[in-house]
Amino acid sequence: MPPPATPPLNPAHAGFAALFRFLPDMVALATLDDDRLIDVNDNWSAALGYARDESVGHSCSDLQLWHNPEDRAAIRAELLAGRDVVNRPVILVTKSGAPLEALLRARALEIDGQACILAVCQDITPQRRLEKARQEAAEAQRISEVMFSTAFHSSPEAITLSRLRDGKLLAVNPAFVTLTGWERDTALGTTAHALGLWPYPEERVAIVELLQEHAVLRDFQCTLGTADGSHRDCLVNASTVDIAGQTCLICIIRDVTDQKAAVANLHDSQNKFSTIFNSAPFALALTRISDRTYLDANPAWERLFDCPRDEIINRTSGELGCWLDPADYDDLYGCFATSDVVGQREVRLRPIGRPGIANCLVSARRLRVRDEDCALWSMVDISELRRVQAHIEDLNQSLELRVAERTAELTKALGILHQTQEELVRSEKMAALGSLVAGIAHELNTPIGNSVTVASTLAARTDDLISAYSTGKLRRTDFDRFTQGTRQAVDLLMRSLLRAEELVRSFKQVAVDQTSEQRRRFELNEVLREMAITISPMFKHGDFTLDVLETAPFTLDSYPGPLGQIFTNLVTNALLHAFEGLPRGSITVTPRVMDEDSVQIEFADDGRGIPLADQRRIFDPFFTTRLGRGGTGLGLHIVYNLVTQVLGGRITVHSSPGNGTRFVLALPRTAPARGEGQTAADAAASPGPGLNFDDLGPII
Repeated sequence: MPPPATPPLNPAHAGFAALFRFLPDMVALATLDDDRLIDVNDNWSAALGYARDESVGHSCSDLQLWHNPEDRAAIRAELLAGRDVVNRPVILVTKSGAPLEALLRARALEIDGQACILAVCQDITPQRRLEKARQEAAEAQRISEVMFSTAFHSSPEAITLSRLRDGKLLAVNPAFVTLTGWERDTALGTTAHALGLWPYPEERVAIVELLQEHAVLRDFQCTLGTADGSHRDCLVNASTVDIAGQTCLICIIRDVTDQKAAVANLHDSQNKFSTIFNSAPFALALTRISDRTYLDANPAWERLFDCPRDEIINRTSGELGCWLDPADYDDLYGCFATSDVVGQREVRLRPIGRPGIANCLVSARRLRVRDEDCALWSMVDISELRRVQAHIEDLNQSLELRVAERTAELTKALGILHQTQEELVRSEKMAALGSLVAGIAHELNTPIGNSVTVASTLAARTDDLISAYSTGKLRRTDFDRFTQGTRQAVDLLMRSLLRAEELVRSFKQVAVDQTSEQRRRFELNEVLREMAITISPMFKHGDFTLDVLETAPFTLDSYPGPLGQIFTNLVTNALLHAFEGLPRGSITVTPRVMDEDSVQIEFADDGRGIPLADQRRIFDPFFTTRLGRGGTGLGLHIVYNLVTQVLGGRITVHSSPGNGTRFVLALPRTAPARGEGQTAADAAASPGPGLNFDDLGPII
């Protein structure tokens, strides 16, 4: 059965649809009630494996996208409660059945009267893998530290850490307490000489000299004192270590007074080392330094190289072909010529039993085993970590390239749109000025026509009077009628000429203001009155009125031209939209002085009002409810930009269907200085509130 048809997006949403198609995250638009997909973007299809045609029209349940269906119910409940869903962890299921971890952001919105969900998912699967790799590396480090601490505190041999220059004890292990009888708190902070640890101080001097010469001391025979005053024969192994900038001496002391006890302790120590060696989670191997042959390897090493331990004993890793670069192999062994420790190095190794390359962190320490110099190697496989890092780097480069391409395309498109908008704004302004000219011309016809009629009538009657006088037929009654008619004609002629003068003066000032766009000081009531006179011809057709109230005299230092264009656009907008289909209506302009630095102008009509859904968009460029009937969608956009950018004020709208509309302008007494070279037309054509793509941030 074919999926139900999905209604196409309204053209008003076309720009939004084109934008989310190329967003870098997974974006889907679905119905709120049944999760039926209305549209998905390219990254949705790429990540989940469903082509757009396979997704649109189907519900998320049909596609089995939810790994945990209860997530869908919880998200829907949040949206129905009017709350946005922000960064909610969810698990989606791809077309192949693989789980995909994501962070979900969602918002409920209404499109063409239908409740919808706009959902944005960010794939966090690579981040989860990286976090897991980091946790494993941290765990390996913690295990290493625990191993050292365990070895120090559980070692059957007495271990001391002391300052080389004066013998002050910094740390001792429990075996030291057992061997010497001094409690740890008593020993720490006391010099070995003051404690009585060296009954023969020259032996410690000899140890220091040998360490300075050879760096490492092996099985040095000496005598140590104990808390009860007895002496113990011991073997000391020692080396120096730098701690916080001080040279310290770490000594491992073996009591050989009782040889049997020493052998037992040695055996116990070997067992513990073997347990730690075989249970370590990372690869460990023991090799001879002289010929580089393997002596032992733990199970983790067998898993890493896919090779049984028995097959490598007495063979070298070079012979087995483990090293991708033999120079690394030689270099690491060469380090033992100058040091007992090889710090961590990243190398590439080749598993023996399977194809492929493993990236490993390798470190080593020199050990003495059965009177042979040996090396204990540690190898941590970081191949997966490097693979994830490489994938993230490739993804970042790909995203940067795509963002740059989209930015270039949007910049070019916005440039073309801005040029087009500038031309439309200028055309709109010239059309408004032309309408004013036509209206004034029509309005002047009446008083000028009356004046011409009265003047021609007066001229004819004057000719009749002169003719009667020249023939001697002039009577007193004729002269009285002439003077009476002349007075009436002069009165009518004066009224008509005064009306024409008022219209010409108002139009002249308004036209000069709108064409010159000059800043000047003007009285607010006078300018509003002149504007009302200039556009009065618009109210000749229909029972509509315009009332301009007056406030206390108030002088502005501003731009009367842009103010006049705002006046004209708001009145024209009311005549076209507020009173559409109504037989009558009224517009009231009310100025109010708020304080000494600001004024408020209210344009109120008793028309049809503005729907709530349209009020958020009325100042957007090209938004109009008269598409195809002469509406350009630029009138209120121009008003918004002139108020905010030229006059330095604010504009708000208050309306509800059936209760009329009020536009309230809050203007400063002194307008801000305009930028160099900027005209009111430039400001009117600026993008304004409708082209700010940052407004999409909370949605996606």
